[in-house]
Amino acid sequence: MLRNFALGVLGASALAGCAVTNTPYPRVGDVYGAAPTPAGPNIYTNAPRAPLHSELFACGNWGSNIGEIGSRGETTLYTPYIYTPAGALLRNPTEVACLSSGFGWRGTASGGGRLHNGLDLANREGGFIYAAGEGRITEAGPRGGYGNVVEIDHGRNVRTLYAHLDDINPSLRRGAHVEAGEPIGRMGMTGNATGVHLHYEVSVDGLLVDPLQYGREAPAIF
Repeated sequence: MLRNFALGVLGASALAGCAVTNTPYPRVGDVYGAAPTPAGPNIYTNAPRAPLHSELFACGNWGSNIGEIGSRGETTLYTPYIYTPAGALLRNPTEVACLSSGFGWRGTASGGGRLHNGLDLANREGGFIYAAGEGRITEAGPRGGYGNVVEIDHGRNVRTLYAHLDDINPSLRRGAHVEAGEPIGRMGMTGNATGVHLHYEVSVDGLLVDPLQYGREAPAIF
């Protein structure tokens, strides 16, 4: 489905809330990329396509389950694409963000904890969120603690979910087709969230997978 994947290159537990501090993240000319596009009239009509981020950096306060961090603060597990049965998906479908939390168990000082089902990609300035790949909208609207969400079915039992959005592209409806890299919303903190970020989930065959580690290598072609 995504064999013609074209992007502009610019550089199951309940969700109990994503904790993200509003650390001031660097802007233009730094390692995280360009500044988010300001809001304005026809923001989605005139929005650029998704950037393809060659690197992903940990947020200044770091976080849980983010894997090994390199000497420059980069996450060494990161690759730009998630290779799935439906084709290649963006591993970082944001305009610009850093990694504040990964997939896995979050323990607490009291001994409890919960499973965090996706990646938290944060930027207090917000910015566009993009379709990680071509597909059809299965949900676009509020969903409890997830706040405003968009869910995309990419075919072959692969889905992506984008949560805590500030707003959603008004052209999106259930069943609507979206292109890879199309802007679908803007990063926010709706629902159970303590900072502006995207909560990004990927499911394959009905099972949630780690968006940072799953599908890091392209399948061999014989």
